[in-house]
Amino acid sequence: MIYCLDGLDTPGTGFVVKPNQAISWQSLVLVYTGIATVTLTIGVSFYLIGLTLILPFSGIEILALGVAFYLTAWRGGMQEVIVINRETIVVELGRQLPESRETFQRAWARVVLERSWNSWYPSRLLIRSHGRQLEVGKFLNEQERQGLAVELSKALKNNQALN
Repeated sequence: MIYCLDGLDTPGTGFVVKPNQAISWQSLVLVYTGIATVTLTIGVSFYLIGLTLILPFSGIEILALGVAFYLTAWRGGMQEVIVINRETIVVELGRQLPESRETFQRAWARVVLERSWNSWYPSRLLIRSHGRQLEVGKFLNEQERQGLAVELSKALKNNQALN
């Protein structure tokens, strides 16, 4: 999911890139609670009639599902903020606050959509400058990545025209 930033403090263009989230955190907790309740009810029922090994495996199943749900929700909270102004391109990666930050000189930076040699493998969207490169939009689907490449290239050319 790509959002364009308006009202930046400095003249320039900005984008927020986020993965698509199919379910909110609250809904995910409700789904997990429902599944855990059903699984534990079945496990306890079998335990009470003498099948004792079912309950520990039910617990392991609930734990594995909880870890998978948590990691999926945690990964879905990531976002990339890309700001292109007169002199720099700044890419920040994090959840609510930036956890990492990369800066490129705008005059030397290039946006490259590197296609894979396999047709089934996704392309990579790279920002390159002075021998360094950073992949952006890893979690986007192919069409969104191509659209972001076009928008970043336009923004980079527009800002170069300002100078």
